Amino acid sequence: MIVGVRISALMMIATLAAALVLTLVPVPPAIASARPAFYTITVLFWVMNQPDRFGLLAAWLAGLMIDVIYGTPLAEHGLAMAVAAYGMIKIREWLWGLPLIQQTIFVAPVLLIYEFVLFWIDGVAGLDVNPWYRWLPVVSSTLLWPAWAYLLERIARAETRHTG
Repeated sequence: MIVGVRISALMMIATLAAALVLTLVPVPPAIASARPAFYTITVLFWVMNQPDRFGLLAAWLAGLMIDVIYGTPLAEHGLAMAVAAYGMIKIREWLWGLPLIQQTIFVAPVLLIYEFVLFWIDGVAGLDVNPWYRWLPVVSSTLLWPAWAYLLERIARAETRHTG
């Protein structure tokens, strides 16, 4: 974890932009339902590692951006992201010092909560959503977490070395 290391806002925005691109790039329909939630796990990474700079408000705003891009009911992703960020803030102290593989055990329930909130809101709104589109990203994102968190950690550490 990179707690205590001050990461520039520009670096966080750049990693979120890269994750957003990966989220929006078209993929074949056969694998679309299993696409990892790159943007969500990037938000959760920054909430976990920079909670004083990237907290509930930032997570909510990040979710609102997804709502605008996807054209979903406004604040659906915002609420889900804020709830997930709250969960991550509550467990982040348990994650200190754990290897990335063990962190995954704690990140998976947070991702489940995120998708459950979306699933619940879609149900209340009367939207018919294929359950595979809700639950397969949890599996793929959970499996991706160790590698993605490692990559973001390396990028953040490289940035702090270059900026002093």
